[in-house]
Amino acid sequence: MPPSTDTDASTNKFLRGKYAVCGIGETSYRRGSEESTRNLATWAVSNAMSDAGMDASDVDGMLSYSGNDSTFSPLIANELGIRLNFYMDVHGGGSSTEALIGIAIGVIEAGMCNTVAIFRAMNGYSQVRIGGTGARSAVPIVGDQIHHRAYGWQSAGQMFAPTFLRHMYDYGTTPEQVAAVKVAHSNHASNNPKAYYRQRHTVEDVVNSR
Repeated sequence: MPPSTDTDASTNKFLRGKYAVCGIGETSYRRGSEESTRNLATWAVSNAMSDAGMDASDVDGMLSYSGNDSTFSPLIANELGIRLNFYMDVHGGGSSTEALIGIAIGVIEAGMCNTVAIFRAMNGYSQVRIGGTGARSAVPIVGDQIHHRAYGWQSAGQMFAPTFLRHMYDYGTTPEQVAAVKVAHSNHASNNPKAYYRQRHTVEDVVNSR
């Protein structure tokens, strides 16, 4: 069969405009929170429910992702009095938030639940720090991690550096272009009163950093 030419996203065939993020909740951001990830997640999900004007009876699904330092959806649901029809906790980072939004839409489309809360809770500074240091740095090496963690390849920066180098080699991407990503992030953070790092940086700052 030839590929479909129906690309009108406004038709009923597509999900555009059908779902929405209706509430957002955060905790404060600081070093050494002195809170468990369970408390942080409960706090954030509770704030999201308040932002959406919902209570426990309105939420029946929950998703989360973690990287060695988080908590589980049923525990947070129990703290908030939520009765779950569906939940899933996955290991991940980076773009996992977007992936879980897609999964949330899928389970709602399947009729498994009506409203899904998504969270991520972590105590990076005081517990598991990216790169392997901190109070709980000695995480056991399991599965295919033996092929990279034994050589110190465990943080996002370490993992993506070879990819960026290959992109530079294939497409001529410059260090200045890569640095512009950090500059954009710092600009956004400077406008967020809850951000921990709010100082703006220039391309020169990034290129000349360690």
